[in-house]
Amino acid sequence: MLKSYLKTTFRSFRKHRLFSLINLFGLSIGIASALFILQYAVFQLSFDKFHTKSDRIFRVMNERFEGDRMIQRGQITYSAVGPQLAEDYPEVLRYTTVNTFMGNVFLYNNVPTEVPYMLLTEPSFFEMFDFEVLAGNPEEQFKNPKQVLLTESIAEKVFQTETNDWSRFVGETIQMGSARIDLAVAGVLADPPENSSLQFVAMLSRVTVFDWWGESAKFSWNSSDYFHYVELAEGVREADFEAKLDDFSDKYFRGTEVTGTFEKFHLQPLEDVYLYSDYEYENHQTSEGNMVWVLVLIALFILVMAWVNYINLTTSRSLQRAREVGVRKVVGATKQQLVFQFLTESLLMNFLALVIAITLIQALQIPFNHFIEEELSLWTFLAGQLSGLPVYVWLAVVLFVGAIVSGIYPAFVLSSFQASKTLKGEFGNSSKGKLLRKGLVVFQFALSTALIAGTYLVYQQTNFMRNQNLGLNMDQVVAVQGPSITDLDTTFVTHIQAFLTSLTTNANISSAGSSTSNLGSRLPRTFNVKRLGETDGHMLNRLGMNYGFFDVYEVEMKAGRAFRPDDHKTDPRLINTTILNEKAAEILGYENPMDAVGKKLVFFGQEWNIVGVASDFHHRSLKESIEPLLILPFYNGGNDTYHVKVSAQNLSETLAFIRTTYDEFFPGDLFKYRFVDELFNEQYKSDQQFGNVFNLFSALAIGIACLGLFGLAGYTAIQKTKEIGIRKVLGASVGDILNMLSREFIGLILLANLIGLPLIYMGAQQWLDSYAYQTKIGWLFFVLPVVVVLLVSALIIVSQTLKSAKANPVNALHQE
Repeated sequence: MLKSYLKTTFRSFRKHRLFSLINLFGLSIGIASALFILQYAVFQLSFDKFHTKSDRIFRVMNERFEGDRMIQRGQITYSAVGPQLAEDYPEVLRYTTVNTFMGNVFLYNNVPTEVPYMLLTEPSFFEMFDFEVLAGNPEEQFKNPKQVLLTESIAEKVFQTETNDWSRFVGETIQMGSARIDLAVAGVLADPPENSSLQFVAMLSRVTVFDWWGESAKFSWNSSDYFHYVELAEGVREADFEAKLDDFSDKYFRGTEVTGTFEKFHLQPLEDVYLYSDYEYENHQTSEGNMVWVLVLIALFILVMAWVNYINLTTSRSLQRAREVGVRKVVGATKQQLVFQFLTESLLMNFLALVIAITLIQALQIPFNHFIEEELSLWTFLAGQLSGLPVYVWLAVVLFVGAIVSGIYPAFVLSSFQASKTLKGEFGNSSKGKLLRKGLVVFQFALSTALIAGTYLVYQQTNFMRNQNLGLNMDQVVAVQGPSITDLDTTFVTHIQAFLTSLTTNANISSAGSSTSNLGSRLPRTFNVKRLGETDGHMLNRLGMNYGFFDVYEVEMKAGRAFRPDDHKTDPRLINTTILNEKAAEILGYENPMDAVGKKLVFFGQEWNIVGVASDFHHRSLKESIEPLLILPFYNGGNDTYHVKVSAQNLSETLAFIRTTYDEFFPGDLFKYRFVDELFNEQYKSDQQFGNVFNLFSALAIGIACLGLFGLAGYTAIQKTKEIGIRKVLGASVGDILNMLSREFIGLILLANLIGLPLIYMGAQQWLDSYAYQTKIGWLFFVLPVVVVLLVSALIIVSQTLKSAKANPVNALHQE
């Protein structure tokens, strides 16, 4: 019997080739699109779950308040927090403390290798986290100072070799930084997996800094910049333990003595870090969890729409198979047999679509990976685990259920035709069937309307952030990384100023300056900043810069003056001038910028003269509000960034000149530069990536919805063949016929817009609320989806109904 069903199915496919190809195409694109999205989503959801204890590891987070105002929310806290938690609470099985090192250099045989991001860790780190050790024993060796672990990729650069046996390099000595500190190689780690939110290229034993930073690095309630992770014992509920942290803070934290603030602690599960973090001073990679779930919903909608299309396209051709059903019933076929026959067609169609979808994925995997800037694999995705079962099992179940459900309705429709009527050309027409098909089309186009509006809004917000006035001009500014291995002595202030002055001797360089932090980076904080004579202090962000910075970025001075060369001192203890931005002046209580100039502030245990107030500018992305800035005339030696304003003309020659000058002042050092606008816009990388994925699959979902309308329009045209014939005999024109057939569909499309737009508006407003600066939801948000959907729908309806409208009415009435 099954063999007969298969033969009949293939015969039907051959007979209705165009219909079968359209159906197969829609299902294949739907399944392939859903699988691509799910690959991406499951990868995002898998972050940090490769650690065997991931469900019991938590970060210790803190919130700092100045009165009722939260002024800091992040992971940085005091060195005493981790050890004190472990001592006071038996629920804490173990803890580990981590510090970060940004921008360093390793030297081996006097050849420098850049080390952009390094962690300071301790032996307990390796008891909690499962990073693969290729050589060495860090749990033992990291008890000692000046031990370093290299990842495989950085080891290949340092030792200039590739090998499968890194053990022969264990014990080798390499040097770090301008001080050329000798470090012993304790081992080599595999590169962190791509789905690790904690990325690094090397690790240094944390005990190393005890000699550099003193006792405060071991245990202190006033020395900050430490990250703590705790592993809770099995069976301990996060909420129960977290409820004890208020008492912990009250017992130990002395914020009023340190910063003039008070602080609260809470926990964040390691498995939530990547998708659900919006903290300051983040040391992990993060993404947008809500956006991932939006993509999962789109994947499910695409699958559902593909199956809806199968229903509409199959039932739209039901009249062409009605006589086939009648003949089968006359020769003895039962309704059950016919249902199984048509279900077999559905299963086979879905199976063939799956095969084609997998072929498409394999062919397009590399371009898709480039598009999303990730390295994904279909087979890795299918072999992954979800709720204890492999993903391929879940996928098989979903596709099987979808094939059955999408095939049931057409099967019962086709098997329900009465033989006596179908053989005489009389076809029933269920009003319930009409309502279902129309409902499915409304569902598809309501979703399409929402997706078009969402696509427009994502584009508008991304474009808004990239083109907003930032309060400074980043055009044609080159950021040069400060020297890493040059030993700058006490003359570094005059040395750096001489370097910047030398750059401006080039006719294609208009100005040059420096800052202690690059645009886009998180700034350090200064607490308890007070006006002279007042007791209430405030928290301000701190930025060091030299006098040329204001010219490079064309920052406007609202009052007073910019820095002058004599504001910079070789002895930092002699520096006593500062500039505020407008927001800082406002927070400190000055009614206007002029009121601040000439006044004194107290912080760092000394008095400071306010010499100017600069206009507000964005140091970070527009996801965040303007920060109150305390600007100081500091150089930071090798950790500075040099900003050079260049002309667009002769750019390659200008860059070569900058490099030559750099080599003269910092011989043998690494020269690294970036254009500042590119560097700044990297903050929007995740938004752009989400927008690209959202836009691509929204377009595919809309295309699949159009196939559904194609099916319903064709079905309606066939249903009304006789009516069209009669109307044409009575004198109706082609335009009259098109108008008659279109009215019903236009009504459905407008209904879909009325449903879809309010839903996406609520979601859009919630999404925009996550941005401090956001585009407006204007009239185009509502009009554009309606216009696009109506135009596309009109083209489909006209193409499907024009043939029936132009047909000879004699042929339409002949069957009577």
